Amino acid sequence: MNSTAVLFAVFLLFAAVEGSPLYNKGRCRCIGSSADFIHLKRIEKFEVIPASPMCQQIEIVVTMKDTAEERCMNPKSKQAQNIISNLLKKRSSQK
Repeated sequence: MNSTAVLFAVFLLFAAVEGSPLYNKGRCRCIGSSADFIHLKRIEKFEVIPASPMCQQIEIVVTMKDTAEERCMNPKSKQAQNIISNLLKKRSSQK
């Protein structure tokens, strides 16, 4: 009888873990300082992450070409605003 209770508890534990999200709970990807400028030739990917219940701020994550390193960029910087507006212009002209 005791082993049945233990197996049932293990089953419930696995069911709870399977449904849990994989992202950091209550954490932003960009913690600390962010770059105001990154050379465009070094950028491979530009990702804008909108604010969410997990992170209250807009985040910009840039993947570098040579190292595949991810860096955070200040979303209020002039360069980030220019890149976003250019991407939006390209997207609207393609439709």
